[in-house]
Amino acid sequence: MVYMMDGALSLLHLYAEWGVDTAVEDAPLDHRLARLAPLPVLQETGRQSRDHQDHDPHRHSPHPAAGPQARKTPATPAPASAQRSSTSSPASLSAAGPALLADSIAQARAVAAAATSPDSLKAAVEQFDSCSLRITAMHTLFPEGPMHAPLMIIGEAPDADEDRSGHVFSGLSGTLLDQMLSAIGLARDSLLLATALPWRPPGGRPPTDAERRICQPFLERAIALFAPQRLLLCGRLPAHLLTGTNKALPRRSWQPVSVAGLPAPVPALIMRHPLQLRASPTARKDIWNDLLLVAQMLQQNG
Repeated sequence: MVYMMDGALSLLHLYAEWGVDTAVEDAPLDHRLARLAPLPVLQETGRQSRDHQDHDPHRHSPHPAAGPQARKTPATPAPASAQRSSTSSPASLSAAGPALLADSIAQARAVAAAATSPDSLKAAVEQFDSCSLRITAMHTLFPEGPMHAPLMIIGEAPDADEDRSGHVFSGLSGTLLDQMLSAIGLARDSLLLATALPWRPPGGRPPTDAERRICQPFLERAIALFAPQRLLLCGRLPAHLLTGTNKALPRRSWQPVSVAGLPAPVPALIMRHPLQLRASPTARKDIWNDLLLVAQMLQQNG
């Protein structure tokens, strides 16, 4: 008995390390399709229907003399059109996937565009339910800081500390960020901090292309409403979201980034994420050189 309990506990620990946080059924289910389309209705087979009728004590047969001979009569098959309508084939579900993704992206863009202030955008994002990440995340992460800040720092997708606390750059990443900022005489209170996505992917896995495209309008609209002077993109995800390319992007220089809703492009600098301070001496050197560029820019702009 003790061995069985230890084995079950070890399995739960393994599930937690893999990021398993939702119980599922034996058959795979696309929750996006489940929310937008009703589940298929299963029809009773002929045998099940006959067995039910045979055991129904309240049923009175209009032909009591039929006997066993009537049971040998094959049931009339349902029309092909009715059979097709009763369930959805895998091909039809896969064909509906791109259409549902397009609808979710269009809905995210409409919701983001309708927001006229940071508060209204925050409320809209918290109520948005067309992204599967919202179901598994504990909190919705939203930019924190003043409007028209001299610098907006955008990190990767929320990590476990950020998801638990509901605050951007909390936990270890926040501690390392504070060390980086103090090295050039900055404090986080004067800056605008954000994550690339408002929700943490389950288990910290990389977000899918569909999840990135659905969340992208919220990040762009937040930049337009907060209107920071410059952007500091920490990691590949925010850089790819705002530039629309998966290619290697230039480093060590400010690059103009066009954001919908702003009259002019915003200068952006791409650098490593604060968590990479512990990766290697090369990573720390790269981060320090980028911080010098940030300090030089802030000094020139007063």
